Amino acid sequence: MRIALINPRLKVWSPNIYVPLGLVYIAAVLEREGYNVEIIDLNVERINDEGLQRKIENTDIIGITGMITEYAEVLRLVDMVKKANGEAKVILGGPLATMLPQEILRVSQADFVVVGEGERTIGSLISAIKHGDGYTDIKGIAYRDSNQIILTEPVMPIASLDTIPFPARHLLDMKRYFRNYFEGFGFKIKGSSKIKSTSLITSRGCPYSCTFCFKDMWGRKWRARSPQNIVEEMEFLYGKYGVNGFLFTDDTFFLDRKRIFELCKLLKEGGLDVAWYCNGRVNLMTKELLEAMYNAGCIGIAYGIESGNQQILDSMKKSITLEQVRNAVKWTKEAGIYVTGYFMIGMLGETRDTIRQTIAFARELALGHYAFSIAAPIPGTELYDSAMERGLIQEDIRPFKELLFGVNTNLTQDCSDDDLLRFQSEAFREFTLEKFGKYYVVNPTFLRQMAKVVLSLQSKNEAKELGRKTWWAIQSYWHRT
Repeated sequence: MRIALINPRLKVWSPNIYVPLGLVYIAAVLEREGYNVEIIDLNVERINDEGLQRKIENTDIIGITGMITEYAEVLRLVDMVKKANGEAKVILGGPLATMLPQEILRVSQADFVVVGEGERTIGSLISAIKHGDGYTDIKGIAYRDSNQIILTEPVMPIASLDTIPFPARHLLDMKRYFRNYFEGFGFKIKGSSKIKSTSLITSRGCPYSCTFCFKDMWGRKWRARSPQNIVEEMEFLYGKYGVNGFLFTDDTFFLDRKRIFELCKLLKEGGLDVAWYCNGRVNLMTKELLEAMYNAGCIGIAYGIESGNQQILDSMKKSITLEQVRNAVKWTKEAGIYVTGYFMIGMLGETRDTIRQTIAFARELALGHYAFSIAAPIPGTELYDSAMERGLIQEDIRPFKELLFGVNTNLTQDCSDDDLLRFQSEAFREFTLEKFGKYYVVNPTFLRQMAKVVLSLQSKNEAKELGRKTWWAIQSYWHRT
């Protein structure tokens, strides 16, 4: 059987392109079972709808992933590929499909949805399609049966992540993904600026209860790859592609500190000369851990700080304190590691005053880099349910706007949508444009990357979208709150 896995076009405004890890993991499992797999990543391939239709016209199975912000695009892709190849079975997976499995089948021509972790499910599903078997015994899927939509029993999470094969990156034109993600924004790389980086994931699941976070993709039970398995993949990428920079994209990278100490030890003992960056939780950090990480090549950590008001942090069940934030940031700087902070404004119950406190707290921390988003209630989260109970969601909020731009639902007490956008604009101006404006304007690498973004535009709508984001950035420089 011929299988094509499609990654939808995510956004038109960013020069950064990442390996679609979810798809390449699925592809690796399918290849291990003997299937012929192709990955079509619409974020890197300059291919219009007609070209995509030609690529998949003789394909038996078409898999499409997607996030909530790609809701409309996923539906459009399903209709388009079904028009081109009505005999193919279309399978949807990823966060969007997991979030809304029954709805996505009701409103699209897709045949199946894989819910949650797909590596264990996909082989059984495709085997059943191939042999004409029934689907009731396959866990973790949704499908149509006559006029009914059937949602089967959830699949158990994969206990040992070391048993999953390494992602099938060989199915991608990897040179199109490599970037020096550490260039600019104040990073100081020891010894060389020639960094070729890629993304990596070392754990799944998160036991924390943040109200805004969607948990059903990986579940609440945290599972981790062994340090030996992680280093083996890093060594493979270093040897095959010359990768010497790694972005660990785990939600909860630090939950087992012993594992991180062991990882650092193996990197040091193996003499692997690489730089790496990860996400962190401030309540899990210690001075000793940060020092070990720095000595093993860690150059940056991004913390989810979210708010500068303790009551708002408590209401979102973040399980951190402002004092823990201050300590973690201080220790990280002392260790020589660059600090990024993620902040969220417009949470349920926020006011102008609490948002101003968050901006003031961000200023106090003096971080290397900042990102400010406006809170969005995502289906399947506690925040979404709370917003529904309060009558704040009064119409279908799908398709979502991009989470970094625009107000999806206003959850605040006294802010208009324009107020929230002005706060976000003010933060962008102070913490990004004023600090890194010269980087955007005069950095040759960034300008080359943006030129590629412009050349990759495929429609007037995409050009308008890029223009809108650019104009938003320009206007932000003059806004004051």
